[in-house]
Amino acid sequence: MLGRSLAVKLIFYIGIILILSLGIFGYININIQKKNLIDEMQQNAVRLSQTIERSIKHEMLTARSDQIQRTLEDIGKQEGIEQIRIFDKEGKIIAADSREEIGILVDRKAEACYTCHKDREPLKRLSSPDKTRIFKSEKGYRVLGVINPIYNEPKCYNSACHFHPKDQSVLGVMDILISLARFDAQIGTSRKQSIIYFLFTFLFISVSIGLFVFLFVNTPIHKLIEGTRKIARGDLNYRIGSYHSDEIGELGKSFDKMTAELKKSLEEIEQWNVKLKDEVKKATEKLRRTNEKLNIANAKLRGLDNLKSDFMRRMEHGSRSHLAVIQSCLSLVLGEYYSELPEQQKDLIKTAKRRSSTLLELLDDILILSYRKSAEAVYHTETVQMADVMQKVVDDIKDQAQKKNTVINVQIPPGFPQVVADRKALSEVFSNLVSNAVKYSKEDSAINVSMKQKGGFIEINVSDTGIGIASEDLPEIFNEFYRAPNAKSYKVEGTGLGLTIVKEIIEGHHGKLRVLSELGKGSTFTVLLPKKRRKNK
Repeated sequence: MLGRSLAVKLIFYIGIILILSLGIFGYININIQKKNLIDEMQQNAVRLSQTIERSIKHEMLTARSDQIQRTLEDIGKQEGIEQIRIFDKEGKIIAADSREEIGILVDRKAEACYTCHKDREPLKRLSSPDKTRIFKSEKGYRVLGVINPIYNEPKCYNSACHFHPKDQSVLGVMDILISLARFDAQIGTSRKQSIIYFLFTFLFISVSIGLFVFLFVNTPIHKLIEGTRKIARGDLNYRIGSYHSDEIGELGKSFDKMTAELKKSLEEIEQWNVKLKDEVKKATEKLRRTNEKLNIANAKLRGLDNLKSDFMRRMEHGSRSHLAVIQSCLSLVLGEYYSELPEQQKDLIKTAKRRSSTLLELLDDILILSYRKSAEAVYHTETVQMADVMQKVVDDIKDQAQKKNTVINVQIPPGFPQVVADRKALSEVFSNLVSNAVKYSKEDSAINVSMKQKGGFIEINVSDTGIGIASEDLPEIFNEFYRAPNAKSYKVEGTGLGLTIVKEIIEGHHGKLRVLSELGKGSTFTVLLPKKRRKNK
C-alpha cells in the first residue's frame, strides 16, 4: 500500500534528489576549501622560507655558521616545523635544525632534489608552485616541503671572505618540511562536520517536505479517493468541504461541484424513470386494449375469409357446372349443326364458346389466387426434378405452341440439382410464364427456357421475342387484374391474374421474381429459388 502512495513516492524521489544535490555540493565545497587551504599553506610556507633566508642572510655573508645553526635549531623547535636543512651546490647538508645531519650528502634523486634535478641541467629558477611539494612522511602523516634556492648575489661574490665565483648562479638550497597532520585533522573534522550538517539539513528538509506533502497533497488526495469510493457506493451527499488555494484545492471544488451535478442529474433521471414507468404503464394498457381490438378484428377477418373461401368454392362449383353445360351445348352445336347455321350465327356461337372458356379460366385463376393468399394455403414440398416439371409444362402447352409454329427450347445443364418445392405450385408458375410467352410471341418464333446455379439459388429464365412490355408498365404487371395496354391491343384473351399467382407462389417459396423487357423486342422472366427450403407456408 505504501509503495503505491503518492506521498511516499514524492518523499522518496525528493529525498534521492536532496541526497544527490547536497552530497555533490558538499563534496565539491570540501574539495574547494581543501585546495584553497593547501594553496594558502603553500604560499605561507614559501613566505616562511623567504623570511628565514632573509633572517640568516647576514650570517651567511659573514660566514657565521654557528649563528646560522642556532637560528635553524630555534626555528626547528617551532610547532609544525618538521625539518630545516641547507644544501650546498653538491647536495651536502651544511646547516640544519639537527646537528647530526650536517655533512651528509643527499642523493639528487631524493624527493627534496628531484624538482630541480629531474632534467640533466638543474633548474636555476623555480616558480612558486614548483617550490612546494606534498608527500607522506615515514611517521605516516603528510608533509609540505618548500625548496628555496639561495642565489649568488653581488654582496656574496664581491665579499672578501667568500670564494664563490661570479658565474655561479645558485649557491645552495634551503629545504623546509612543515607537518600537515594538524591540517589534515582539521580537514577531517571539517568533513565530519559537513556530513553532520548534511544529515541534519537532509532530515530537516525531508521532514518539512513530508509534512507539506502530508498536509497539502496526501490528505486532500485521500479525501478525493474516499469521495470517489462513496460515490461509487451511491452516496452522493459526500463533500470534501475544505479547500486549499492551489490546484488540488481547485480539484476538490470541481469534485464537489461534479458530485452536486451528478446528484441533481440522478434525481432528474429518477423523476424521468417514474414518469416513464407511468407512461409505459399507460401505453401498455392502451396497447393491450388495442391488441384485444385487433384480436377481435382478426377473428372477424378470419370469419370473413372463411366466408369468402366458402363463397368462392360454392361459386366455382356452381359456375363451373353451368359453364360446363353451356360449353357442351356450344360444342354440340358447332359439331353437328355447324353446317346448317348461317355465318352470323356461327360467329356468335364461336364467340360464346371462346368467352365461356375465358370465364372458366378466370374462375380457376380466382380460386387459385384466393387459396394461395388464404391462411389455409399449404405448400407440400418434396424433392423436384426441374426437367420433369418443364417437360409436363411443354406437353400441356404443346398444342398452343404448334398453332403458332412456336418452338420451346429447354436447356438444363447435366447434373443440375433438384429443388425442394411444391411440384404442383411450380407447374402453375412455369405454365403461366411459358403460356404467356407463347401467347404474346409472333408466329414462327422461339421460347427459350434456361437454368443455372447462382450462389444459394437456382435461376430459371423464360425468354421470348414477343411484343414486350413498356418500362412504365413493368411496376404494375404483378397487380391483380392488370393487363398492359399493348397486351389488350394484341387481341389475346387473358384474366390479368396469371403473373399475380406466379409472384405469390415464388414468394411463398422464399424466392425472387424479376423481369427484363423492351417494348417490341420481347421479355425475360427470371425465377430465383433457394436450393434449401426454409419452412412451409
